[in-house]
Amino acid sequence: MRTIVRVTLLTAVLVAAFGIGRILAGTPFGGDDMGTIPSDSPKGPVTKCESGVAKNATKLVGSILKCHASRATGKLTDDTAEDTCEQTAKTKFEATKVTGCAACTSLTGLATGIEATLDTNNNKVACDPTGTPYGGDDTGFIPSDAPKGPETKCENGVGKAVGKLVGAIGKCHVKRVTGKLADDTAEDACEATAKTKFEKTKTTGCPACVGSLSDLADFVESQADGALNALVWCGSPSRAFL
Repeated sequence: MRTIVRVTLLTAVLVAAFGIGRILAGTPFGGDDMGTIPSDSPKGPVTKCESGVAKNATKLVGSILKCHASRATGKLTDDTAEDTCEQTAKTKFEATKVTGCAACTSLTGLATGIEATLDTNNNKVACDPTGTPYGGDDTGFIPSDAPKGPETKCENGVGKAVGKLVGAIGKCHVKRVTGKLADDTAEDACEATAKTKFEKTKTTGCPACVGSLSDLADFVESQADGALNALVWCGSPSRAFL
């Protein structure tokens, strides 16, 4: 994870955790996951509410990645149009119901963190410097064969698969919280299955800089397990901050 992204997202986590009164205590996910399993797991109102937030957060990831793809294919003409697309997606996410969620739940903070992570790491896939820089708050390059060339199609396909991987990892987290996965080992196995599926994504036409899908899968997992998970499952550990 880039230092700037880690700082941005962890700052959001700390603001959410310490800036809003009493918050529900629970059990840390443990392992390589940040975040806290609510104390009313597996079927309490906090668990149900935060599970809904988790589901919609992964949908937001897919929507923002779709905005990036639409920019590459010319459906969005410039950075302003792309930002508008992302804002529309964020506004929809921020309408997520939070009745029952822990007080620390911040849809705006989560939406901002997701957008920042995706925009800052756009160059993980849109990596070919022979293209045109996305510009604005996005790293990466619009392929030189845009809007319909093989590189554009391939990179957009990988980007779409990234969104699906985030969604699959998010489901693993929900299953852990709701007791369908018994422990961190079972959760890691769930995530490994999702990564293996992602690594079968076709890369014909992609530039060499896209690199190893295995490495990309590891990076995506680190993002989903890290501050993103902490922002969704934001309650404090047992006996802390009460």
